[in-house]
Amino acid sequence: MNRRSFILTSTALTLGSLISGCQANHDLKILLLQGSIPVQLIRAFNQELNSEKNINFNPQANLAEIYRLLEKWQGKTTPATEESRFQFPSLPFIQSEIEKADLVTLGNYWLSLAIQENLIQPLNQNELNNWANIPPVFQNLVMRNNQGDIDGNGQIWGAPYRWGYTMIAYREDKIAPLGFTPKDWSDLWRVELMNQISLLSQPREIIGLILKKLGYSYNTNNIQEIEDVYRELTTLNNQVKFYDSTNYLQPLINGDTWLAVGWSTDILPVLEQHRNIRAVIPESGTSLWADIWVQPYENNLSEEKLGEIYRWINYCWQEDSATRINFFTKGNSPILSAENANNRLQMSEEIFAKSEFIEPLPETIMAQYNELWQGLNN
Repeated sequence: MNRRSFILTSTALTLGSLISGCQANHDLKILLLQGSIPVQLIRAFNQELNSEKNINFNPQANLAEIYRLLEKWQGKTTPATEESRFQFPSLPFIQSEIEKADLVTLGNYWLSLAIQENLIQPLNQNELNNWANIPPVFQNLVMRNNQGDIDGNGQIWGAPYRWGYTMIAYREDKIAPLGFTPKDWSDLWRVELMNQISLLSQPREIIGLILKKLGYSYNTNNIQEIEDVYRELTTLNNQVKFYDSTNYLQPLINGDTWLAVGWSTDILPVLEQHRNIRAVIPESGTSLWADIWVQPYENNLSEEKLGEIYRWINYCWQEDSATRINFFTKGNSPILSAENANNRLQMSEEIFAKSEFIEPLPETIMAQYNELWQGLNN
């Protein structure tokens, strides 16, 4: 499973049962990424409302599908090239009709695109009671100008409520006899691991970790000028048994591969279930992602409904809520430091400072990334 593809978990099924009886009578409609908010938090919020109002929490399996819905609600169609732009597989099904929501989850990668297409509207800082408790790196992530560019003087276009990172998982029983412990991206190139690695089928992630190994940014836009990138990618490709963004951990569990690169929300639960699997956050830094509450563009929301939107956002930023998000979703709330979270493996402040959120690149630059990636099969 992974956070960006179709997933069905026991938590999500419980969430579906929880909300099914609430859809007939509700004021606020929230479309959220499945598994990103625990059922326990929703129950606690509904109890705190202490009224006849019901909130419709509608989980969606895929961030790309949420973005498509934002476009649909604004009467826009998604170009045929959109799937390649996002680098995500097609969904096995698409729900026929989903009523426009008042608040939705969006990944940080889509934020600038949504602003450019006028799919969302900025939030009112005066209504964000805990904004001052949000670390500057997350404030900067959502403060943008009208072109979607990060701007410290821009408006607040979203409320980050969960974040995570890319990491390395490995079989301790297979790696220990080799005489080393993986610590950084450079370990993926060790000859002892030839044909024993599974990688995400994501050009930005894999070319990005190569750039990080070479001392560059994940968001480098002049990769054609870096001669070592293709050589490093070709060498790394010789180490890889297969690429997959969904089922990359099962071979590691079975012992068919010895090391895998993947997302923290996938890997952390596996560490609790399999004692022979260990994980490490690369010392040179890694890619970050964030789940963000955004408000779809709407001209006529009532003051009452706006109040409910901000009440929910502020509720997610309370310490008790943050603790539930950390514990039950294996993500990290931005209001709790990673080192104080409830997960088994935490990111140090030093590594966090070296890490980056992956941002959209111009189409001409993405074409260079895709050309490099496709060259592996030639």
